[in-house]
Amino acid sequence: MIDYKFQENTFTGEPNFSYEPWLFHHRDHLIIQSPEWTTFSVYNEKYKTVEAHLHVSIQQTQAVSPVRAPFGSIQFSPSLKPETLFNFLEFVCERLKKKGVTHLILKNPPDAYEPASSPMLNTFLFNLGFYVETAEVGSVLSADKLFRQNLNSWELRRLRQAEGEELIFTKLTNDKLESVYKFIFECRVERDYKLSIDWNTLYRTVNTFPDRFILFAVMDKDVMTAASISINVGGKILYNFHSAHPREYDHLSPVVMLLKGIHRYCIENNYRLLDLGTSAVDGFPNFSLLDFKLGLGAQPTMKLTFKKEL
Repeated sequence: MIDYKFQENTFTGEPNFSYEPWLFHHRDHLIIQSPEWTTFSVYNEKYKTVEAHLHVSIQQTQAVSPVRAPFGSIQFSPSLKPETLFNFLEFVCERLKKKGVTHLILKNPPDAYEPASSPMLNTFLFNLGFYVETAEVGSVLSADKLFRQNLNSWELRRLRQAEGEELIFTKLTNDKLESVYKFIFECRVERDYKLSIDWNTLYRTVNTFPDRFILFAVMDKDVMTAASISINVGGKILYNFHSAHPREYDHLSPVVMLLKGIHRYCIENNYRLLDLGTSAVDGFPNFSLLDFKLGLGAQPTMKLTFKKEL
């Protein structure tokens, strides 16, 4: 019988995990998000490994995970017994309540990231009185077949148009980060959209994790027509964090070629999923964006944020 110990401490280092933690759970990424964290973990005393963990930032009477990242929440080993996970969730809630915390907020990764374990975690959260604060539709492309095989007839036509204009897909080096960020920022402003990250935070994060951020672009000779900032979040998943193209290239929709190239990069580098992100504006579906992603053959997935009053 394996002995598990539930722990609470201030996060000061990277323990020996029995699984690969998501990038946004890495100590250095947590420090960028917030200076102070409380960590709860399930420790396997036999093998000296962490089998589950949760990092929360306590802000007055509220505990949140993450503070500033696409997702945080609880991560656990697939081999962890369900009863142990459930008891760990109870332990977290009890300890936070003793600290004077009245609300706990957990932003989960898309369910498609861990399709075998997400339903169980979601169910346990409901069992313990959590409710869904926000629900977003995410979209993922599997990297197990060619991009063209996923496309509907309309997006295939757009891809052929871009190829006919001899647009070129390219992977950029990180020294192009500022120009790519500025390009995407201006494209978003043109369409009255906002970016979820400011330049200083992005610059600091990329400098901290230079191998995790990958830049891509589609060029019309020397003119950038589309660009992407993508993130290796772990688990053989590449997340298309931000991408855009200017209105003057709407007729060619170069983002289709951009995503074709990124998808090919995923295949060549042994990723299992390309995450196209969520399709939501102010908590409601952005149907045009969702239709576009589904037209590429992407599969919808839930991305839930849970909240509980302690």
